[in-house]
Amino acid sequence: MVTSFTSCKNKKEAVDRTSIKEFPGDAKPSTKANEVKFTSFFIDGCAALQPQKQNLPEALRLFTECKKIDPNSIPLKYELAKTYKLIGAYELAIQNAKACAEANPKNEWYQLLLIDCYVSLKQYNQSIKLREQLVKNFPDKTEFQEDLAIEYSIIGEYDKSYKIYNELEKTYGINEQITLNKIKLLKNQKKFKETEDELLRLANSNKTEPRYLAYLADFYIEQQRLDKAKEMYDMILKIDPNNPSINLALHDYYSAQGKDDEAFDYLKKAFQNPDLEVDYKIDAARYYFSRAEKQPESNYYARGLELCEILVKVHTKESRGNEVYADFLLLGGKIQESAKYYYIAASGEAVDYRVWSQLLFADSELKNYDSLEHHSAKAMDLFPSQAIPYFFNGVANMQLKNHKKAAQSLKDGLEFVSDNKSLMMDFYTNLGDAYFYGKDYAKSDKAFDDALKIDADNTYVLNNYAYYLSLRNENLDKAEKLSRKANELVHDNRNYMDTYGWILYQQKKYKEAEEWLANASKMGPPKADILEHYGDVLYKLNKQEEAMTQWNLARQAGGKSDELLNKLRSKKLND
Repeated sequence: MVTSFTSCKNKKEAVDRTSIKEFPGDAKPSTKANEVKFTSFFIDGCAALQPQKQNLPEALRLFTECKKIDPNSIPLKYELAKTYKLIGAYELAIQNAKACAEANPKNEWYQLLLIDCYVSLKQYNQSIKLREQLVKNFPDKTEFQEDLAIEYSIIGEYDKSYKIYNELEKTYGINEQITLNKIKLLKNQKKFKETEDELLRLANSNKTEPRYLAYLADFYIEQQRLDKAKEMYDMILKIDPNNPSINLALHDYYSAQGKDDEAFDYLKKAFQNPDLEVDYKIDAARYYFSRAEKQPESNYYARGLELCEILVKVHTKESRGNEVYADFLLLGGKIQESAKYYYIAASGEAVDYRVWSQLLFADSELKNYDSLEHHSAKAMDLFPSQAIPYFFNGVANMQLKNHKKAAQSLKDGLEFVSDNKSLMMDFYTNLGDAYFYGKDYAKSDKAFDDALKIDADNTYVLNNYAYYLSLRNENLDKAEKLSRKANELVHDNRNYMDTYGWILYQQKKYKEAEEWLANASKMGPPKADILEHYGDVLYKLNKQEEAMTQWNLARQAGGKSDELLNKLRSKKLND
């Protein structure tokens, strides 16, 4: 069949390859319809081969339909060979590629495809024969010569490979890549003297190129000729004193000799160069951080912090650099400073949940509740399925007396807590507090009940739940049981003792209440609410003067409630 197009390849290949019209013996299309069908299937098959929408089964199906119409089409065989190669059917790929290569030995694309098929099966003897022919047919294409040299080296024909590079060098002069390829061959044969000679020739070809001296330095390091390596490094630094690669090499050089101070000085110089990849700097800083965590008594912390200071100065807006610096500051207990750099990191282009969570923890530790509320609200938008931002938003709004907002955030965040009983406990506990202060008492009680289902012995929940019931003067029998349990689990906690005494007071068990509140008032520094409660129970026991003493002590301890001031003015308890 005669077609008016070549195989589907890029534009250059399409120009270089020969049209199917050049091949004799193709059958004439039986009908115009067959030619149209062939063309349609072929074009669609080529489209299915394109990387962006690659569909190999579909391509194979379409090319198979083409083959039914014209089994001898060389462009079709070429596309079939490519398809079979991509799906790993190498024998079928070779069969079709071979037909193309034999049909037109001077078509480089056909030859290269067959070579690729042989290389895929590591049949280098076959691929080398074809490469040798390509070199003869296209003597001006150096890439074919270089590919042949590479394959010679793969099968151990180092002399043949070396000869090709020598010939290329005679034509084009000393060339970095050619020299490096020759060196690789020489090293494989352990010809180290010849390797050194090649490197020296390269270095002498351009004495102002520090990279060539660096190759020599690397070679001398491999050969344990450290003094010679140092000579090269010194020469490089004269040419390019801020060369980051050489400063890193000198860091390694001195480290290998145990000269840590000198090594660190060169590492700092490398960090000061903005041309050194920031990824390397961040990895190095994180290495120092991990070592500082494991060995806090070492100098890893101080040195890592110094590197990070350079890092954020040179790469001010690099989020990861600011993050690792913040990690160091936090590790050193510098929470205020760490919050600043976590914020810079969080404000960068990269959206990183870990950075935001660290920022929220820092805000919480610093009790910066305005910042915590603002940052947690932003984090809730950025990470809507993460529970921690909702938790911190609830905590912040609680402290800011926005109790309804706090309850809403905590309620919403509970949806995203799974398989973490401790976190769920924190949510329910704070939710109970938020609902209580928002005067939604039924929901507060339910939150505390849900918390106790998770941990029935949580003394914080037992005490707070009991205290809130006592303040409302509701369900006092339950409150007494909860508070008694808290005091049984934790002895001599003045807050828990005060709660129990106050519940007894509400139950009008004044004598028992007096004992608990008296003991609580004597523990630790004066505390206004405990002293006021103690005064209240003394008043109920007709000990008015003692009650006044305790109320005055409560006022001196910072008590400011209207109730306390009324008691002091009227010298009586106003129930």
